Amino acid sequence: MEGLQTRQSERKLEVKGPPADKAFDAEGKPTKTAEGFARSRGVAVDQLQLRDFDNGRYVVVEMHEAGKPTLEILAQALPGVIANLRFIKSMRWNDTGVSFSRPIRWLAALLGETVIPFSYAGLKSGRVTRGLRFSEDSEKILRTPADYPIYLQSQGIILDSAERREVIWKQATSLAEKVGGTLAEDPDLLVEVGNLVEKPTALLGSFDLRYLQNLPAEVLISVMKKHQRYFPVINADGSLTNHFIIVRNGDLEHAETVVDGNLQVVHARFADAEFFIREDLQKKLVDFVPELEQLTFQKQLGSMLAKTRRIQELSQKLGSDLGLTEADQLTAKRVAELCKADLASQMVVEMTSLQGIMGRFYAEKSGEAPEVAQGIFEHYLPRTMEDHLPEGWAGVCVGLADRLDSIAGLFAVGLAPTGNKDPFALRRTALGLAQLLIEKKISFDVLEGLKAAAGLQPVEVKPEVINTAADFVAGRLHGLLLDKGFRYDVVDAVEQVNAHNPAVAAEQAGVLSAWVAREDWGTILPAYSRCLRMTRDLPREFSVNGSLLVEPEEKALFERVQQAQQSLKTQPTFENALGQIEKLVTVINAFFDKVLVMVDDEALRNTRLGMLQEIAGLLKPFADISRLEGF
Repeated sequence: MEGLQTRQSERKLEVKGPPADKAFDAEGKPTKTAEGFARSRGVAVDQLQLRDFDNGRYVVVEMHEAGKPTLEILAQALPGVIANLRFIKSMRWNDTGVSFSRPIRWLAALLGETVIPFSYAGLKSGRVTRGLRFSEDSEKILRTPADYPIYLQSQGIILDSAERREVIWKQATSLAEKVGGTLAEDPDLLVEVGNLVEKPTALLGSFDLRYLQNLPAEVLISVMKKHQRYFPVINADGSLTNHFIIVRNGDLEHAETVVDGNLQVVHARFADAEFFIREDLQKKLVDFVPELEQLTFQKQLGSMLAKTRRIQELSQKLGSDLGLTEADQLTAKRVAELCKADLASQMVVEMTSLQGIMGRFYAEKSGEAPEVAQGIFEHYLPRTMEDHLPEGWAGVCVGLADRLDSIAGLFAVGLAPTGNKDPFALRRTALGLAQLLIEKKISFDVLEGLKAAAGLQPVEVKPEVINTAADFVAGRLHGLLLDKGFRYDVVDAVEQVNAHNPAVAAEQAGVLSAWVAREDWGTILPAYSRCLRMTRDLPREFSVNGSLLVEPEEKALFERVQQAQQSLKTQPTFENALGQIEKLVTVINAFFDKVLVMVDDEALRNTRLGMLQEIAGLLKPFADISRLEGF
């Protein structure tokens, strides 16, 4: 850290004292209260001042506090700085009670050439630091902070995490290319590996080809990434090879021994997976379904078998609502029955990240139709923002049912996410629901879907809970639309009408975004706004009697409004509605320039107001334009 002052600047403080009427009498003379306050602050009474606050007038005194030396401030602050470093998992290693991700063995702290003196975790700070454990020059006495990065560099330690990741990726891709392969980008794995090593050295390993032939690629990849933190090497077409990249903490010394040791470990894990799959294949996938009774989804909501039954019933209703073909509905029915079966398999119990993947594999081995096997896998999609979408409608239908069931049930038993607590990943579930509907362009009312799911729960789901759950999904929709680059006011406008229909909201946001970006929007919005402002607070809807109109401008407006309404009957789209408003701009402006709306004649006044209500109503089914900037 550079540019630190040697001491704090002097601080000017204003200390609030007693109320003015307690500190001074009616003649303005100081009371004992004022004298006591002045004495407590070490100032003369004549240094007291009066200030007006929201809750009255008070005595104040201006104080000057000398700045402390930076060395003293740092010595006091650094123990707290270390203590405030939090980790998902921590450990204790001595009787001080301090917890950290790993035992703290030394504290090097310097300000210039001076040691910052403090104690923490049973250690005293000093100027000694250490490098790699087995290096020849593993201990270094630092004269100044500038010595620290120089020493680390001499040890081959890369201090900057971004630089460390860059070095790892460059080494790993180079090794992959040597065997004719490449690496699939995995930022999370790269970050994790980058944080596990200080001096990264990539090594190439190759596992037995029989595992590549006997095990699903997803199983091999999951073992390598999640258990071993390896980078699997793939072919140009995306297929897996039997090569992988290890990243060790150290140099190339004894590299063969390191690779051999890793091979023994990964072969053992592959052998375990081979055993689990062989055992699982002793029966068909459907035979695992009854075993779901032994797996709890949530105590009040029952077992995974109970959840499966709810998914089956709900997906049948959704299939009809979504207009699935008879063939797709039959596929969805079978997918719903089997979608959670693999959770009872040994392979998925061992590696839960393979849910759906193993379901598809076991379905294929059990002789299920290809579309059923694919639907079992696809009902989990999308799992992340970057994930693929389901290709088959069975996967879409069952995936919607699964998510709606989880949200409705878990909200009903009080397990809605709070703060950073989301044990059932409902944020991801709701985001996946909105993302699926948007990307597949499915017009679907989430509120109605949650009501249907609520009716199947084994607990009471109150109407207010359903509304809260629907609003929760709408919150995820809001973030999705902003992430897509839509303006916040555009998102707000469309959500006022279609917050519970993600696909329609996204479509309307796209339409409205294009219009607000037009050069002539500055003339379209004001014309429409005048109609909406004048009528939005009216107590009722007024009918329009064209025979009462007398002015040419209002007759012209009446005729054009009728044309717009007729156009929207045949083409009821947001794009067309905005186009009709654009056509009305000139006649709207002429109407307001020449015609007085609030005339004494009640029938004529109401007809004119009714006509403006009809104009305002042209856009109301699509968005609340009053939410836009410039309204």
